[in-house]
Amino acid sequence: MRYPEINTHVILAKHPNGKVEVSDFKVEEVALRPLEIGEFLIANQYISIDPYVRPRLNMNTEYVNPIKVGDVISCEATGTVIASRNAHYALGDRVYAYSGWKKYHIGSDKDFLIRKLPTTSLPESVFLNSAGTSGRSAYFGIHRIAHPKPGETMVVSAAAGPVGSIAGQIGKIEECRVVGIAGTTEKCRYVVEVLGFDECINYKDSDFREQLRKACPQGIDIYFENVGGPLSVVVARYLNEGARVPICGSVAHYDSNSTASVSGPAEFFSSLPDAPTNRFFLVTEWFKDYAESDSWLINALEQGKLKHKETITQGLDAAPRVFVELMNSRHFGKQLIEII
Repeated sequence: MRYPEINTHVILAKHPNGKVEVSDFKVEEVALRPLEIGEFLIANQYISIDPYVRPRLNMNTEYVNPIKVGDVISCEATGTVIASRNAHYALGDRVYAYSGWKKYHIGSDKDFLIRKLPTTSLPESVFLNSAGTSGRSAYFGIHRIAHPKPGETMVVSAAAGPVGSIAGQIGKIEECRVVGIAGTTEKCRYVVEVLGFDECINYKDSDFREQLRKACPQGIDIYFENVGGPLSVVVARYLNEGARVPICGSVAHYDSNSTASVSGPAEFFSSLPDAPTNRFFLVTEWFKDYAESDSWLINALEQGKLKHKETITQGLDAAPRVFVELMNSRHFGKQLIEII
Protein backbone atom coordinates (compact mmCIF):
# COMPACT_ATOMS: atom_id res chain seq x y z
CA MET A 1 0.00 0.00 0.00
CA ARG A 2 1.28 3.45 -0.89
CA TYR A 3 2.04 5.65 2.13
CA PRO A 4 -0.88 8.13 2.54
CA GLU A 5 -0.13 11.79 1.93
CA ILE A 6 -3.24 13.19 3.65
CA ASN A 7 -4.76 12.57 7.07
CA THR A 8 -8.33 13.50 8.03
CA HIS A 9 -9.03 14.48 11.61
CA VAL A 10 -11.54 16.31 13.80
CA ILE A 11 -10.36 19.26 15.89
CA LEU A 12 -11.89 21.47 18.56
CA ALA A 13 -13.07 24.61 16.74
CA LYS A 14 -14.17 26.43 19.92
CA HIS A 15 -14.79 25.68 23.57
CA PRO A 16 -18.47 24.83 24.24
CA ASN A 17 -20.64 27.42 25.93
CA GLY A 18 -22.79 25.12 28.06
CA LYS A 19 -24.06 22.18 26.05
CA VAL A 20 -21.74 20.94 23.34
CA GLU A 21 -22.78 21.59 19.73
CA VAL A 22 -21.68 20.12 16.41
CA SER A 23 -20.36 23.58 15.49
CA ASP A 24 -17.78 23.26 18.29
CA PHE A 25 -15.87 20.84 16.05
CA LYS A 26 -14.27 21.00 12.61
CA VAL A 27 -13.19 18.29 10.16
CA GLU A 28 -9.84 19.01 8.52
CA GLU A 29 -7.48 17.41 6.03
CA VAL A 30 -3.76 17.81 6.76
CA ALA A 31 -0.48 16.53 5.36
CA LEU A 32 0.71 13.28 6.92
CA ARG A 33 4.42 13.41 7.77
CA PRO A 34 6.83 10.53 7.03
CA LEU A 35 7.65 8.02 9.75
CA GLU A 36 10.74 8.38 11.88
CA ILE A 37 12.79 5.42 13.12
CA GLY A 38 10.82 3.55 15.79
CA GLU A 39 7.42 4.70 14.53
CA PHE A 40 4.61 2.93 12.70
CA LEU A 41 1.42 4.06 10.96
CA ILE A 42 -1.99 2.80 12.02
CA ALA A 43 -5.02 2.99 9.77
CA ASN A 44 -7.79 3.38 12.33
CA GLN A 45 -10.87 1.20 11.87
CA TYR A 46 -12.91 2.04 14.97
CA ILE A 47 -12.76 5.08 17.23
CA SER A 48 -14.49 5.37 20.58
CA ILE A 49 -16.96 8.15 21.42
CA ASP A 50 -16.98 8.70 25.19
CA PRO A 51 -18.56 11.13 27.68
CA TYR A 52 -15.27 11.49 29.60
CA VAL A 53 -14.04 13.64 26.71
CA ARG A 54 -16.63 16.33 27.50
CA PRO A 55 -14.78 17.95 30.48
CA ARG A 56 -11.63 18.22 28.37
CA LEU A 57 -13.47 20.42 25.87
CA ASN A 58 -13.91 23.16 28.49
CA MET A 59 -11.38 25.95 28.71
CA ASN A 60 -10.31 24.74 32.16
CA THR A 61 -10.54 21.34 33.82
CA GLU A 62 -9.87 20.19 37.36
CA TYR A 63 -8.25 16.81 36.84
CA VAL A 64 -7.09 16.41 33.21
CA ASN A 65 -5.50 18.69 30.65
CA PRO A 66 -8.04 20.49 28.46
CA ILE A 67 -8.08 20.00 24.71
CA LYS A 68 -7.02 23.30 23.18
CA VAL A 69 -8.72 24.97 20.24
CA GLY A 70 -7.14 23.48 17.12
CA ASP A 71 -6.20 20.21 18.82
CA VAL A 72 -7.43 16.81 17.63
CA ILE A 73 -10.12 15.31 19.86
CA SER A 74 -8.58 12.51 21.91
CA CYS A 75 -9.99 8.99 22.00
CA GLU A 76 -9.12 5.32 21.92
CA ALA A 77 -9.01 3.50 18.60
CA THR A 78 -8.25 0.15 17.03
CA GLY A 79 -6.75 -0.38 13.63
CA THR A 80 -4.11 -2.00 11.42
CA VAL A 81 -0.42 -1.22 11.00
CA ILE A 82 0.06 -0.25 7.34
CA ALA A 83 3.63 1.08 7.47
CA SER A 84 6.39 0.54 10.01
CA ARG A 85 9.91 1.54 10.99
CA ASN A 86 9.57 -0.34 14.28
CA ALA A 87 10.87 -3.90 14.68
CA HIS A 88 8.07 -4.81 17.13
CA TYR A 89 5.16 -3.75 14.91
CA ALA A 90 4.80 -5.38 11.50
CA LEU A 91 2.46 -4.70 8.61
CA GLY A 92 -0.93 -6.18 9.31
CA ASP A 93 -0.68 -6.12 13.12
CA ARG A 94 -3.99 -5.27 14.77
CA VAL A 95 -3.45 -2.69 17.49
CA TYR A 96 -5.14 -0.56 20.12
CA ALA A 97 -3.91 3.00 20.69
CA TYR A 98 -4.87 6.22 22.42
CA SER A 99 -5.22 7.91 19.07
CA GLY A 100 -7.88 10.52 18.34
CA TRP A 101 -10.72 11.36 16.02
CA LYS A 102 -8.61 10.78 12.91
CA LYS A 103 -8.08 8.39 10.02
CA TYR A 104 -4.40 7.63 10.61
CA HIS A 105 -2.26 7.60 13.74
CA ILE A 106 1.53 7.55 14.04
CA GLY A 107 2.50 5.41 17.02
CA SER A 108 5.67 4.34 18.79
CA ASP A 109 6.77 2.28 21.80
CA LYS A 110 6.92 5.51 23.81
CA ASP A 111 3.14 5.99 23.68
CA PHE A 112 1.34 5.67 27.04
CA LEU A 113 -1.39 3.38 25.74
CA ILE A 114 -0.55 1.27 22.74
CA ARG A 115 -0.49 -2.50 22.32
CA LYS A 116 -1.24 -5.35 19.97
CA LEU A 117 -4.71 -6.82 20.28
CA PRO A 118 -4.85 -10.30 21.84
CA THR A 119 -6.07 -13.28 19.86
CA THR A 120 -9.74 -13.96 20.62
CA SER A 121 -12.98 -14.92 18.92
CA LEU A 122 -14.49 -11.63 20.12
CA PRO A 123 -15.07 -8.80 17.62
CA GLU A 124 -12.41 -6.11 17.51
CA SER A 125 -14.85 -3.43 18.65
CA VAL A 126 -15.05 -5.08 22.08
CA PHE A 127 -11.61 -3.63 22.92
CA LEU A 128 -13.15 -0.16 22.83
CA ASN A 129 -16.11 -1.34 24.90
CA SER A 130 -16.46 -3.99 27.58
CA ALA A 131 -12.87 -5.27 27.17
CA GLY A 132 -11.55 -1.70 27.04
CA THR A 133 -11.75 1.38 29.22
CA SER A 134 -15.48 1.01 29.86
CA GLY A 135 -15.09 -2.52 31.16
CA ARG A 136 -11.94 -1.67 33.12
CA SER A 137 -13.69 1.26 34.79
CA ALA A 138 -16.46 -1.04 35.96
CA TYR A 139 -14.02 -3.76 37.01
CA PHE A 140 -11.77 -1.55 39.12
CA GLY A 141 -14.60 0.56 40.54
CA ILE A 142 -16.27 -2.62 41.79
CA HIS A 143 -13.21 -4.60 42.89
CA ARG A 144 -10.99 -1.80 44.23
CA ILE A 145 -13.57 0.49 45.84
CA ALA A 146 -16.98 -1.19 46.21
CA HIS A 147 -15.80 -4.63 47.41
CA PRO A 148 -19.25 -6.26 47.04
CA LYS A 149 -20.45 -9.05 49.28
CA PRO A 150 -23.10 -11.67 48.40
CA GLY A 151 -26.58 -10.50 49.32
CA GLU A 152 -25.77 -6.78 49.28
CA THR A 153 -27.83 -4.31 47.26
CA MET A 154 -26.05 -2.39 44.50
CA VAL A 155 -27.60 0.52 42.60
CA VAL A 156 -26.06 1.61 39.28
CA SER A 157 -26.84 4.90 37.52
CA ALA A 158 -26.64 5.10 33.70
CA ALA A 159 -27.22 1.36 33.87
CA ALA A 160 -27.67 0.92 30.11
CA GLY A 161 -24.40 2.71 29.34
CA PRO A 162 -21.04 1.06 28.60
CA VAL A 163 -19.69 1.35 32.16
CA GLY A 164 -22.90 0.98 34.15
CA SER A 165 -24.02 -2.09 32.23
CA ILE A 166 -20.77 -3.93 32.99
CA ALA A 167 -20.67 -2.73 36.62
CA GLY A 168 -24.14 -4.13 37.24
CA GLN A 169 -23.35 -7.45 35.59
CA ILE A 170 -20.22 -7.78 37.71
CA GLY A 171 -22.43 -7.09 40.72
CA LYS A 172 -24.64 -10.00 39.72
CA ILE A 173 -21.61 -12.26 39.29
CA GLU A 174 -20.66 -11.25 42.86
CA GLU A 175 -24.18 -12.34 43.95
CA CYS A 176 -25.53 -8.88 44.76
CA ARG A 177 -29.07 -7.64 44.25
CA VAL A 178 -28.58 -5.10 41.45
CA VAL A 179 -30.95 -2.24 40.69
CA GLY A 180 -30.30 -0.11 37.63
CA ILE A 181 -31.33 3.47 36.90
CA ALA A 182 -31.85 4.57 33.28
CA GLY A 183 -33.73 7.21 31.32
CA THR A 184 -36.20 5.34 29.10
CA THR A 185 -38.55 2.38 29.34
CA GLU A 186 -36.66 0.69 26.50
CA LYS A 187 -33.33 0.98 28.35
CA CYS A 188 -34.85 -0.30 31.58
CA ARG A 189 -36.30 -3.30 29.79
CA TYR A 190 -32.92 -4.08 28.22
CA VAL A 191 -31.13 -3.77 31.57
CA VAL A 192 -33.44 -6.33 33.19
CA GLU A 193 -34.27 -8.70 30.32
CA VAL A 194 -30.87 -8.82 28.60
CA LEU A 195 -28.29 -7.82 31.21
CA GLY A 196 -29.97 -9.62 34.09
CA PHE A 197 -30.34 -6.82 36.64
CA ASP A 198 -32.99 -7.53 39.28
CA GLU A 199 -34.82 -4.27 38.56
CA CYS A 200 -34.34 -1.04 36.63
CA ILE A 201 -36.11 2.27 37.28
CA ASN A 202 -36.71 5.18 34.91
CA TYR A 203 -35.49 8.26 36.78
CA LYS A 204 -37.89 10.39 34.73
CA ASP A 205 -40.94 8.69 36.29
CA SER A 206 -42.87 10.93 38.65
CA ASP A 207 -42.78 8.28 41.37
CA PHE A 208 -39.08 7.47 40.92
CA ARG A 209 -38.26 7.92 44.63
CA GLU A 210 -40.99 5.55 45.72
CA GLN A 211 -39.94 2.99 43.10
CA LEU A 212 -36.34 3.17 44.31
CA ARG A 213 -37.41 2.70 47.93
CA LYS A 214 -39.47 -0.38 47.03
CA ALA A 215 -36.68 -1.81 44.86
CA CYS A 216 -34.20 -1.54 47.75
CA PRO A 217 -36.17 -2.77 50.82
CA GLN A 218 -32.92 -3.46 52.72
CA GLY A 219 -31.36 -0.14 51.75
CA ILE A 220 -28.39 0.42 49.42
CA ASP A 221 -24.92 -0.94 50.18
CA ILE A 222 -23.17 0.12 46.96
CA TYR A 223 -23.98 2.99 44.61
CA PHE A 224 -21.98 3.01 41.38
CA GLU A 225 -22.11 6.69 40.45
CA ASN A 226 -21.96 7.71 36.79
CA VAL A 227 -24.22 10.76 36.77
CA GLY A 228 -24.18 13.00 39.86
CA GLY A 229 -26.59 15.90 40.27
CA PRO A 230 -30.12 15.47 41.72
CA LEU A 231 -29.97 11.70 41.27
CA SER A 232 -27.27 11.46 43.93
CA VAL A 233 -29.49 13.27 46.42
CA VAL A 234 -32.31 10.77 45.94
CA VAL A 235 -30.07 7.70 46.18
CA ALA A 236 -28.31 9.06 49.28
CA ARG A 237 -31.54 8.80 51.29
CA TYR A 238 -31.36 5.02 51.16
CA LEU A 239 -27.64 4.39 51.72
CA ASN A 240 -26.90 1.98 54.54
CA GLU A 241 -24.25 2.47 57.19
CA GLY A 242 -20.96 1.32 55.69
CA ALA A 243 -22.11 1.93 52.12
CA ARG A 244 -19.52 2.39 49.35
CA VAL A 245 -19.82 4.82 46.43
CA PRO A 246 -17.34 4.52 43.53
CA ILE A 247 -17.64 7.77 41.54
CA CYS A 248 -16.81 6.99 37.91
CA GLY A 249 -18.45 10.05 36.33
CA SER A 250 -20.65 13.06 36.93
CA VAL A 251 -22.25 13.74 33.56
CA ALA A 252 -24.84 16.03 35.15
CA HIS A 253 -22.08 18.54 35.96
CA TYR A 254 -20.18 18.58 32.66
CA ASP A 255 -22.10 21.46 31.05
CA SER A 256 -22.53 23.58 34.18
CA ASN A 257 -19.56 25.95 33.80
CA SER A 258 -16.18 26.47 32.18
CA THR A 259 -14.31 24.44 34.79
CA ALA A 260 -15.18 20.76 34.87
CA SER A 261 -15.17 19.67 38.51
CA VAL A 262 -15.16 16.11 39.81
CA SER A 263 -15.39 17.19 43.43
CA GLY A 264 -19.16 17.81 43.46
CA PRO A 265 -20.41 14.23 44.01
CA ALA A 266 -17.55 13.38 46.39
CA GLU A 267 -18.13 16.52 48.45
CA PHE A 268 -21.84 15.77 48.61
CA PHE A 269 -21.48 12.17 49.76
CA SER A 270 -18.70 13.11 52.21
CA SER A 271 -20.95 15.77 53.77
CA LEU A 272 -23.67 13.29 54.74
CA PRO A 273 -24.13 12.59 58.49
CA ASP A 274 -23.23 8.90 58.00
CA ALA A 275 -20.91 9.46 55.08
CA PRO A 276 -20.34 6.42 52.87
CA THR A 277 -16.90 5.43 51.72
CA ASN A 278 -16.64 7.30 48.43
CA ARG A 279 -14.15 8.66 45.95
CA PHE A 280 -13.83 9.72 42.36
CA PHE A 281 -11.49 7.49 40.39
CA LEU A 282 -9.71 7.41 37.06
CA VAL A 283 -9.22 3.98 35.54
CA THR A 284 -5.57 4.79 34.80
CA GLU A 285 -4.87 4.61 38.55
CA TRP A 286 -4.63 0.85 37.99
CA PHE A 287 -2.73 0.98 34.72
CA LYS A 288 -0.21 -1.57 36.01
CA ASP A 289 -3.11 -3.97 36.64
CA TYR A 290 -4.64 -3.77 33.15
CA ALA A 291 -3.46 -7.29 32.33
CA GLU A 292 -5.50 -8.54 35.29
CA SER A 293 -8.68 -6.73 34.31
CA ASP A 294 -8.32 -7.50 30.59
CA SER A 295 -7.88 -11.22 31.26
CA TRP A 296 -10.93 -11.30 33.54
CA LEU A 297 -13.13 -9.29 31.15
CA ILE A 298 -12.14 -11.21 28.00
CA ASN A 299 -12.71 -14.52 29.77
CA ALA A 300 -16.15 -13.40 31.04
CA LEU A 301 -17.12 -12.16 27.57
CA GLU A 302 -15.97 -15.34 25.83
CA GLN A 303 -17.99 -17.42 28.31
CA GLY A 304 -21.08 -15.28 27.81
CA LYS A 305 -21.11 -14.03 31.41
CA LEU A 306 -21.03 -10.40 30.23
CA LYS A 307 -23.23 -8.87 27.54
CA HIS A 308 -22.96 -5.47 25.92
CA LYS A 309 -24.61 -3.31 23.31
CA GLU A 310 -22.92 -1.04 20.82
CA THR A 311 -23.96 1.31 18.06
CA ILE A 312 -21.53 1.71 15.15
CA THR A 313 -21.87 4.76 12.90
CA GLN A 314 -19.88 4.94 9.68
CA GLY A 315 -17.74 7.89 8.68
CA LEU A 316 -15.33 10.07 10.65
CA ASP A 317 -17.32 13.19 9.80
CA ALA A 318 -20.21 11.77 11.86
CA ALA A 319 -18.16 11.84 15.09
CA PRO A 320 -19.25 15.35 16.23
CA ARG A 321 -22.95 14.54 15.73
CA VAL A 322 -22.67 11.21 17.53
CA PHE A 323 -20.85 12.86 20.42
CA VAL A 324 -23.53 15.55 20.77
CA GLU A 325 -26.24 12.89 20.74
CA LEU A 326 -24.33 10.95 23.39
CA MET A 327 -24.12 13.98 25.66
CA ASN A 328 -27.84 14.58 25.23
CA SER A 329 -28.68 10.96 26.12
CA ARG A 330 -29.85 10.17 22.59
CA HIS A 331 -27.88 6.94 22.55
CA PHE A 332 -28.05 3.32 23.57
CA GLY A 333 -24.97 1.34 24.55
CA LYS A 334 -21.41 2.02 23.46
CA GLN A 335 -20.98 4.53 20.63
CA LEU A 336 -18.33 3.79 18.00
CA ILE A 337 -17.34 5.30 14.68
CA GLU A 338 -16.12 3.04 11.88
CA ILE A 339 -13.63 4.77 9.61
CA ILE A 340 -14.48 4.15 5.95
